[in-house]
This record gives sequence, C-alpha cells and structure tokens, in this order.
Amino acid sequence: MKKILYAVLGLAAALLIAITSLVTLVDPAQFKPLLMEQVKKNTGRDLVIDGPISWTFWPSLGLSLEQAALRNPAGFAEQDLVRFERGQASVAVLPLLSRRLQVGEVSLEGAHLFIQTRADGSSNLTGLTRSAQGGGASTRAPGQDESGQASGPEPWQLAIESLSLTQASALVIDDRNGSRLQLTRLDLSLGELKPDSWVPMTFSLNGEHQGLTLAAKGETRLRLGRDLASSELEGLTVEGKLAQGDTRLDRFTLGADRLTLGQWSQLGVSAQGRQGELAFDLTASLKGRLNGAQSLLDLADVTLDGVLKGPDLPRPEIKVVLGAEGQWAMASKTLTLSRVALGADELQLAGNGSLIMKDIPGIRFDLAAERLDLDAWRTTKAKEAPVAKEAGSKPVADKGAGKAAGSTGVAPAGEAEPDLAWLKGLDLAGRLKVGTLIADGVKAEQVDLALAADAGLVRITGFNARLFGGSAQGEGVIDARQQPATFQVHKQIAGVDLQPLLQTLAQTDLLAGRGSADIRLSGRGLSSHALRSQLAGTLDLKVEDGALHGINLPQMLREARATLKGEKAREAGEVRKTDFSALTAHFRIGQGKASSDDIRLLAPALRVEGKGSTALVPETLDFLMATTVVETSKGQGGKGLEDLKGITIPVIIGGHWRQPSYRLDVKGLLADNQLLEEKARKEAERGLKKLLGDKADDEQIKGVADQLLKGLFK
Repeated sequence: MKKILYAVLGLAAALLIAITSLVTLVDPAQFKPLLMEQVKKNTGRDLVIDGPISWTFWPSLGLSLEQAALRNPAGFAEQDLVRFERGQASVAVLPLLSRRLQVGEVSLEGAHLFIQTRADGSSNLTGLTRSAQGGGASTRAPGQDESGQASGPEPWQLAIESLSLTQASALVIDDRNGSRLQLTRLDLSLGELKPDSWVPMTFSLNGEHQGLTLAAKGETRLRLGRDLASSELEGLTVEGKLAQGDTRLDRFTLGADRLTLGQWSQLGVSAQGRQGELAFDLTASLKGRLNGAQSLLDLADVTLDGVLKGPDLPRPEIKVVLGAEGQWAMASKTLTLSRVALGADELQLAGNGSLIMKDIPGIRFDLAAERLDLDAWRTTKAKEAPVAKEAGSKPVADKGAGKAAGSTGVAPAGEAEPDLAWLKGLDLAGRLKVGTLIADGVKAEQVDLALAADAGLVRITGFNARLFGGSAQGEGVIDARQQPATFQVHKQIAGVDLQPLLQTLAQTDLLAGRGSADIRLSGRGLSSHALRSQLAGTLDLKVEDGALHGINLPQMLREARATLKGEKAREAGEVRKTDFSALTAHFRIGQGKASSDDIRLLAPALRVEGKGSTALVPETLDFLMATTVVETSKGQGGKGLEDLKGITIPVIIGGHWRQPSYRLDVKGLLADNQLLEEKARKEAERGLKKLLGDKADDEQIKGVADQLLKGLFK
C-alpha cells in the first residue's frame, strides 16, 4: 500500500516539476508569430494582437490572449472583421513537450463580428478561406528549412477542440437593400468538435433586424459530418420573445427531434402574444424534410390550434384550427398548401392555398364550405343590437342625420368611416364556394365568390348565389387607397321573393311578388350615412304576380266615388292589399334620393302610373300614383266602380318605409279631370231637369250651373 502511495506522490511531484519547468522555459509570447502566420496563411488577413499572451493556472493550465483582432480589407465600414477583448484556452500539457499546442476549450469575451456586403456584391468575407500562395501543410522534414538544410527547432503545431463565447456581438449590413442585422449579445457554448461525434451546444442571444427585436435561448446537440449535407442536429429546443411594431410574442418555443438533410423531422412551435388589441395563443406541429440541394422543404401532418381574443372579433374568444400539407420553395419563397382544413369555432373551410413571401405577402386560395352560419356564430350582444333598435317607440332611426351631433360635438356612429388601412398591406386572390351561407338574416345557397385585393384595391370579379327563391349575381370594386374609400357595384337579381327580402334588408313588407332588378351603384364613403347620402346610380325593377301591402286601391277608389257623390264611404272589411300582375320602374339614385317618373303597375281592373322619390337617409316616401279603372267586371275590387271607369284617381303615398301612409289627392282629382267634369256636368243637368223642368233649358240657368262646376274643378 505504501509503495502505491509513494508511486502516486512521485508522479504528482514529477508532473509539478514538469509544469514548473514548462512555464519557466516556454515563453507564450513566442506563440504570437505562430498565430499571426497561421491566420495570414489560411485567410490572407492580418491578425493583430495588442495585448499579452500569458499562462493561466485556474481552473486549468492554459493561455490567455487579450485585445486581438482580424482586420478587414480597406474600404469597409469597420476596421475589424472580428475582434475580442480577452481570449482564454486550456492547454494539454504533454503535447507541449512535443511542440504541439493542443488547445481544449477556447473562451472568448467581448467578441464582435462585423460582416458587410457592398452595393456591388463584394463582401469582407470574400476570399477569407483562400490558401496563401505556397500554403498548406508543410512537407519539410522536422528540423529542416525550405532548402532542406538543418534549421532550428521543429515549428509549433496548433489544434483547437471546442469554443465558448461570452458577451459577444455582431453586425451584418447589406448595402444592396439597406438591411441591418445586429446581435447585441450572444453567449455560445460549443463542446468538443470531433467528426461523427455528437457535440452539445447551448446559446442565448439578443438582436434586432428591420425593427424586429429578438431575445432567445436554446440548446441542441450537433454532429459534424464531412460537409453540411451530412451534419445533423438533434434535441433542439429554443424559447424566447420578439416584438415588431404593435406585434409582439411574449413567449415562443421551437422544438425539433432531429434535423438532417433529406430526412423527415418532427417539429413543434408555440407562440403567445398580441397584435394591437388582438391576443393569441397558438400551438403548431408538423413534419418537415429539406432536400439535399436545400431548395425545397416538404411539410406533412401540419396542425395548428389556438385561441384568439380581442374586442374587434365577432366573438370575445375564437378557437382556430388548421390542418394541411405542403411545400416551401426556397428560391421563390412560396409556401404551397394542399388539403387545407381551416376552422374558427363551428365555421369550417377546406381547400388549397399558397403564400408568397415578399414586401406584401401574397395569399392565394381556393376554399369551400358546406355551411357557414355567420348569424349563429356572432355574439349574443351583436345579434341583439338591431332588435333593441326596432323595439323603440320610433320606427325611424335618424342614422347619420347629424341632428344629435350639433349638440354634443360628436359625430353619430353612422358617420364614422371604417378603417380600411389594413387593406393596403394585403395581396390576396382566390375563390370561395359555400353550400349554404347565412348572414344578417339572409340565407344564400350555392354561393360562388371570386375576389382579389391588391394594396388597397379590392375587386369582386364574380358573385353568384341562390337566395329568396331566385338568383343573384354581381361584381364590384372597393378602392381603399384613398380616404374615404370609393366603390362601384353592378348587381343583378332574378326571380327573388321580394317580401322576405325587403323584410330582411329594410324591415318593410310594402311590396311582394317575384322580382328582378338590375342595380348599378357607386359612391364615396362606406359609413351608414355616406352609403345613403353619397350613393349614385340606377335601379331597374320588374315585379310579377305581386301585391302592394298596406293599401287597397279599389277600396280607395270606392271612397273617391262616394266623395264625388256626396255620400259617406262604407266601411270595408277587405285586406289592405292591392294585387297586380306586373310592376316596372326605373329609379335614378343620387343626392340622397331614389327618384322615378315611370312607375307602371298593371292589374286586371286597374292601371297605375306613378312618379316620386324616396329619401334614403330618413327613409321617407313621396310618390303620386295616378290610378285608372280599366275593367270593372273582373279583377280585385272591380265591381262597383263602373262610374269611375276611365277616370284617373290620384293617390299620394307618404310616410316612412316601415309605416307608409296613403291618401286620395281630392284636389288633384277635381282640378284636372275632363272625364270626371263631363260626368259631373251630365249629372248636374239631369238634376236641374228634374228640379226645374223646362226652365232648366234656359241659357242663363245653364250659365250659372256651368260657372259652379268650373269653380268646383279648379
């Protein structure tokens, strides 16, 4: 036992003596020329060492180097390609006896890397890895000079095994596009670098690029192959945070089981943060495979789910899901997705899409859904809002009238223009098909929508749908490149059931029947007030087999007949409705009104010609309908109107869309109606004949009667 102890103590004493002798006999300053020569030979650049090279003894024997820098060629923004304040390396003792500098871990403090690409494409990295003329491994025998003669001691040999960086920084500038990437701090620990061996690596960094700030840390294991294609990463985990403008990720994570060129890898990503007032919490997973040429990334089993929260969403909280597979093309920066399954709560879409990464990302899609019920998807609060408005005592909402604004100084909600600035950052084109779409009480089927948006200009290139028993098609443009936005719409409807349509869109059941229309509209401003007050265009309307609700024209004519005879009209129990076979009208829209002077209504017993206008903002009516009895033997209410056949009876329609009013224009009826005047004249003559007998033929009496009739019809 004592022999063993003596042997150990002897070896320790010998090692101590060897180290002491080494430190005494070997001056580290002689390594300076070696390092400078090797760097110059392998890079063609100058290595400048302003500080000393000295031995360190704790925690292990090593060398310390201070204030060293690798110079850039002339003409770059910074003098140094890389520099550091202090470097330290552990050194293996025994190889030193053979004049081999075998460095273990290299530790650098305050290192800074600067990379610049100039406008002509040249970089301070260009030619960095060139071999100096005559460079390469020396073929001289130990102890010989270039002529083969005996020289001094054998030159030192250098080897480095691992690296760690503390408080490092970097700046990468590209003058071609003005980009600037800055790492304000980088800490890196890299284990022993041996070919075909797994090397542990940890890192943390803080940086900024084009307004984006990033802080991250992570760890992985690296296996170096003969080249990049044969190298691998495994067990990669990264977490951090980033921010750009009003978008921030308070926490994100990235994980990968193994990253190898040409092989599938399992990846996972999560992100929690905000964009303005929108908060999100997303988690995604996928399988990825990068081809050997590093030009194409295949994606499979892509899944994403998460939650969105924000005051501007249709719901306070929306759960989103995504499933897809696809490819990412490096050269074109294009992500192509197929078998897309996209959902937001109960709303579900499926199809294909693509994303082109450029200054404004380009989105292309072809999506379809069996059913989208937007009304059921909205919040309870959103659905109750219009009901509460109708429940009030006033049937008319002074929306956009501006009367309340004068007293408070605050513009009514109807006058506020929507903020469409986000459309300027949108490049989108695609097609959406929906089996059944329900929105704002309108149920549409077989919906086919094609649209495109480019930097604020939105075009609806095609719209087709079945709704209210008929069909609708149209196209339109919204130009949000200016404020307020402008728009143009051309829409055609055919064979729709008008009564439920008007009840849904205008809360009125005034008109019923099968309707067709050609609508051409344009305007400036998308607020409720602007849409009505600035609207311009035309509306051509045709209705078949319909009815006017709230008015019974035959009954009003009977009232007119009774008035003319001085009788009291009998109360009628008939429904306040006028049936007709056809109704046509051409409306001109502008200056807040829709006007027409060629309204025509045809019924078996009646012919109606009308003109007038409706004010779009207060939703009031002002129409004069000239009604003529053409047939009394058939048709609704024709019987009993024989005396009025051929006489034109004017009816005024006024009031509000939801509560229209109807009344006879008695003054107009009596003022300009020759047929009625002739009938009254004959009745007057017949009455005078009965009353006066033969005296009724006296010219003076006839003259007095004639003057009385003329006064009546003025």
